[in-house]
Amino acid sequence: MSEARCDLNKRALVKEYAEKHRYFTLEEVVKAVGTSNQLAKNYLQELKQSEIIFSAGRGVYSSVRKEFRSVEKSRVAEIRQLLKKQYPDLDFLIWNTLCFQPYYHHQQTHNITFVEVEADAIRPVVDRISRDYRFVMVEKASRVAPKDFDITHNPIVVRLLIKGSPRDGHTPTLEKMLVDLYVIKDKYRTMPDGDYWELWRSIDGLFRINIGDLIAYARCRRYFRDIISQLIDNVGLNNVTFGAYIKYAAKVISKKDIRGKTNS
Repeated sequence: MSEARCDLNKRALVKEYAEKHRYFTLEEVVKAVGTSNQLAKNYLQELKQSEIIFSAGRGVYSSVRKEFRSVEKSRVAEIRQLLKKQYPDLDFLIWNTLCFQPYYHHQQTHNITFVEVEADAIRPVVDRISRDYRFVMVEKASRVAPKDFDITHNPIVVRLLIKGSPRDGHTPTLEKMLVDLYVIKDKYRTMPDGDYWELWRSIDGLFRINIGDLIAYARCRRYFRDIISQLIDNVGLNNVTFGAYIKYAAKVISKKDIRGKTNS
């Protein structure tokens, strides 16, 4: 067989592999197709340029085309405009827990709006928002909510902006919100565990997740080990998806952490 014919076959095999797997790594393609790293990279780059596959984090690819777009609530838009007008140079993020309402079956009766700003802006932002809205509070650095916290008031929680948070302008990305929802579901009792994992299963089935951003932010918030083990148990990620998560994770955390995670 000529070298050109062989290249065509390898290219076709890489494309076939990519289209059959929701998430995969370069190493998996090389092993499955039997080609060199460089050729696999070249073929995958061609597929990315053709928008057949997409990046899902460094070294991870996905055939999932659809990206999550949150359903924005009016309060979020109003507060964002207020802050942009009052503090034009302010770096902030804003979102509301209702943005995921369409993706799990239980109706949310109450919600929280989160405004994230740098430390020296927290008090001025709280004071400004409080002029127009009730039940505005500063988040405390604790895994439990204050005794006077009441989610039935649909509060606005102003919290510290974590540097490097995945974002699109003033809106956090899907990956950040999924991690944050995991943290707050127990702290603020926003939803039962079952609802949270139902949401994850729905999201995983519909939208592309940037595994790199997810893992990096979960590590930053020190919840990586908890989230990965429960993703495996509750979402039932298929072997390929699970492999992509763990193989990427192996590049950013120690072997000891991975060992503890897979044995948990």
